[in-house]
Amino acid sequence: MSFVDVVIVGAGPVGLAAALEAERFGLSGVVFEARRPAASIEGFPARMPFFSEARKIEIGGHPMAVLGAKPTREEALVYYRRLAERLRAPLVHRTRVTAVEGARDAFRVRFEGPRGPGEVWGRTVVVATGYFFNPRRLGVPGEEEPMVRYGYRDALEHWGERVVVVGGSNSAVEAALDLWRAGARVTLVHRGEALRPGVKYWLRPDFENRVREGAIAARFATRVRRFEPGRVVVAGPGGEEALEADRAIVLIGYRADDALLRTAGVRYEGGRPRLSETFETSVPGLYALGSAGYGEDARSVFIENGREHARIAVAAIARGLGR
Repeated sequence: MSFVDVVIVGAGPVGLAAALEAERFGLSGVVFEARRPAASIEGFPARMPFFSEARKIEIGGHPMAVLGAKPTREEALVYYRRLAERLRAPLVHRTRVTAVEGARDAFRVRFEGPRGPGEVWGRTVVVATGYFFNPRRLGVPGEEEPMVRYGYRDALEHWGERVVVVGGSNSAVEAALDLWRAGARVTLVHRGEALRPGVKYWLRPDFENRVREGAIAARFATRVRRFEPGRVVVAGPGGEEALEADRAIVLIGYRADDALLRTAGVRYEGGRPRLSETFETSVPGLYALGSAGYGEDARSVFIENGREHARIAVAAIARGLGR
């Protein structure tokens, strides 16, 4: 039976950062990805740039070339996938890890791919599975209606439509503005009394001005009660109201998919795993990086700090293996 030094689960930016760090220390490994490298970025809004500058989301010391002030979706995808192509460790995509069993020096990692099930053995395991494919849901009647979408991609397909955007953070505010500029009639619904404090300084005044002039409608301190064909029923300070809608776009955040960590026996504190300073879980040798280690608190971790998790965790793994 042969072991690799580290099995990395997830080939998003943080998983790729971990793989590059492992190469730097001369660690053997394998990377598993359920879809394609950096697949979450495929779902980003088509024309919106990243909030972060290129230098803050670069990994492995490799510079990212961009044409504008900040990277676009396409530039980031090309960058991360070029790095994925150059990894020395095997990158097994379209293959989902189904279980992590054991502890340090004796992990059995089970997976399911196009050719069926398999397994690999590793001395350590790094989970960097992100959260983008696990959106928070409202849990109200009718959310499976065809008009309801969790996530946002392109405003141009909604020209002339009545669109209700649910949420009060950066993604919801930017989507509302983008939709309005593309010719949609937009109403933003948010359960808070105002936009979230973390909304970017250049978005807030733009949105507030559009609301003030009546270009975008807003319902604050208002919750969605149910979705019905052609309308969204909400309840706010004035009571219940039916908002006519061709489309409802729900952008209330994400949560880490914790099934893999929980079935591995990781201990949790509230909604997130208990981690050491090196991002090791309660299972010796099993690490959770990026949003995978933050559970419900997905707003606290991004590529910027997730790549630092990779650097710290892999350095600890290398020390433990005497490298």
